[in-house]
Amino acid sequence: MERAVIRKVFRTISHPGDSRRLAKEVVDYLAGHVADDDVLHDLDIILTEACANVCRHAYGGEPGPLEVRLGISPGQWIELEIVDWGRGFGPGVRFENPGPDAEGGRGMYIMRMLASDCQVHRRDGENVVFIHKDIGAARWKT
Repeated sequence: MERAVIRKVFRTISHPGDSRRLAKEVVDYLAGHVADDDVLHDLDIILTEACANVCRHAYGGEPGPLEVRLGISPGQWIELEIVDWGRGFGPGVRFENPGPDAEGGRGMYIMRMLASDCQVHRRDGENVVFIHKDIGAARWKT
């Protein structure tokens, strides 16, 4: 019998301290479901990077709304949507390593490497970074 998907939404403003607390709150919540510290560490890096991107880029350096929508299918996967209503990425988001001489641009690459799937899209005025991470059954709390 398949368990129901758990859904939860976390909200804050896109200020560096607040966004870091939000990422930590989501990971702390996930720790109640996921037993594997390596998985939790990967999710922490993903969330920290995605939330930091919102702080740096979405609202021109000003605070604005930031939301993390969480979906958990216990024993199977976790999905995250990191959402803002700012200016967005524009066309051509790249998930490639920019190379050793680049001063930035590694965040999306790192998120993609730590996730099973990573997408960026605009939907109904929202900018969404979508993360899907498959997690083996043995890595969950029972």
